Amino acid sequence: MPGWPTVGRADDQRLVEALRHADTQAPASLYDAYAERLTDYAGSLLADRDGAAEAVHDALVTAQGCIDRLRDAGRLRPWLYALTRFRCTIRPQGEGGTTPLPSPEGHDDPQERELAWLVYETLAELSGPEREILELSLRHGLGAGEVAAVVGLTSRQVTTRLGRARDHVENAAAAVVLARVGRAHCPDLSAMVDSLEGPLPQMLRRRLSGHIARCEVCIERRDRHVSAGRLLDLVPVIFPPLSLRRRVIETCVNPSLDATRAAVVEAGDRFDRSGFPVVTARPSRESGPRRAARRKRTKRSVPMVVAAVGLLAATGGMIALTGQDIGSGSTGLAEAAPEPVPPTITFEPGPETTSPQEATPEDTPRAEPTPEPVPSVTPSAVPAPGPARRTVPQRSRPARTAAPRPAARLAVACPSDISQGAGQIRITARNAALDWSAATSGGLIVQPRRGRLKAGATGVIWVTYSDNGNNGSGRVSFRSAGGDPSCTIMWESPEPTASEPDPDPVPTPSESLSPESTPAPETS
Repeated sequence: MPGWPTVGRADDQRLVEALRHADTQAPASLYDAYAERLTDYAGSLLADRDGAAEAVHDALVTAQGCIDRLRDAGRLRPWLYALTRFRCTIRPQGEGGTTPLPSPEGHDDPQERELAWLVYETLAELSGPEREILELSLRHGLGAGEVAAVVGLTSRQVTTRLGRARDHVENAAAAVVLARVGRAHCPDLSAMVDSLEGPLPQMLRRRLSGHIARCEVCIERRDRHVSAGRLLDLVPVIFPPLSLRRRVIETCVNPSLDATRAAVVEAGDRFDRSGFPVVTARPSRESGPRRAARRKRTKRSVPMVVAAVGLLAATGGMIALTGQDIGSGSTGLAEAAPEPVPPTITFEPGPETTSPQEATPEDTPRAEPTPEPVPSVTPSAVPAPGPARRTVPQRSRPARTAAPRPAARLAVACPSDISQGAGQIRITARNAALDWSAATSGGLIVQPRRGRLKAGATGVIWVTYSDNGNNGSGRVSFRSAGGDPSCTIMWESPEPTASEPDPDPVPTPSESLSPESTPAPETS
């Protein structure tokens, strides 16, 4: 999270109590705690700094006026994000601002600038819900349950989409990073980037991303060098304008602005049973030039569609009124028909043939018998049908089979050594939940030894070695339905410190006494 004020559950409780007691300082405290992060979130939804500021202003004013709708004071944070999201969805289209959003060009390091542009590109490749879930989870620090309450999904759906979005961003960034530092570890990756000079082309980057998603060696290197949370930190923060704080406080506490405050609250008074605003479709983040081009294409295609419809209508009306087939020039009696019906082809029986379909004398004029069957047209609702069309047999299409789901896999990131006495092994469940267990050799000790990981979740295992005073190495082997990876770990025991010499022995008195020193018995 990019340096936003830290707000805990106890702080949320105090803010809710202050708002419910109509404390005049509560709007200022609420703004100072949440305005920056809410503006950044609204800016990612609208791609418009001025629109984001307006959405945050209305969301905080609604929070102050509808605080009694929030049942659980501990859920203030997701509630404020949900209010901001709702304000972005009901914002009228076309009200774009004039203040541009920050650009990745602000990074001084060329490598960070390249990764920042890559993050922009890969985030644009994600679907709207996946990008929103990724930003709420990793950039804003909301839990799965809180994100689910904001976007209107279940926690399981949020976890699945978060894992998919995280893998997409990390694989794209790993293609750039491993192209520089990971060539020696994977021959296939080295072969693809062997002759590369300069920036990584987009097509090659996508090929590398697909390879990294399937290669165990590259996945381990990716988990070591690339983090989706760190990548999102490269995106510049969208800060609120300096005047927004004064506007929010004035609207909340100034009696002369009661009508404005009431109008804002009334527009946002749409809550469900839990007190959260009703979830609607997320606003489109289509840029101004792209939106203008789409509208231009739409306006240009409308006259063509109208002209085509008019031509078809005129042709149908001419046939219905005149009873003339334009293609053949034949005429017939014109009758009104609700809709055109294709003509029915029948064959008149000859001397030695039978008709496949009977036709009544009123409907079909019978022809003189001829040695060969002569096709005739049965009158239908269309007064003058055109020539019979040849029926083309439809080819059977092969049934489409659903793409197989990726298999579950257990990814392991091993420490290089544990010379300091202990180390961490990070394990991640890819594509599905996994049960795992660990076995050790060579004097290694792991804690815990078994467990279960949800899909996309990462766990930490502590590994230590028995203190036998010797250098050594051991292996930690994992067993799971997603593979049996292992880690080879080495350690060096510290050299024993020199001990002080034993002190001189202390003489002990003799247990027997000589005859000269034996005292004489006393006599009475």
